Amino acid sequence: MKIDAGIKPTRDVRRRISTSLADDPAKMVEHYIEMQKRFGARLRRGPTDGREGDEGAAERLAADARKDARG
Repeated sequence: MKIDAGIKPTRDVRRRISTSLADDPAKMVEHYIEMQKRFGARLRRGPTDGREGDEGAAERLAADARKDARG
């Protein structure tokens, strides 16, 4: 696989975060939700942000990841 030099730093950081959380999907989702809460004002909003039907999406993802991790 060809390594894109522009993407490598992002992949390296993601790999370090994953390793620090023992590669646990539920912990990773919770980590990213916490980062979104802390730094949300800096994020570029997507097309559904703030629209009807998008409420609680992050929380549902976290709950699904915890459920999947338990088996």
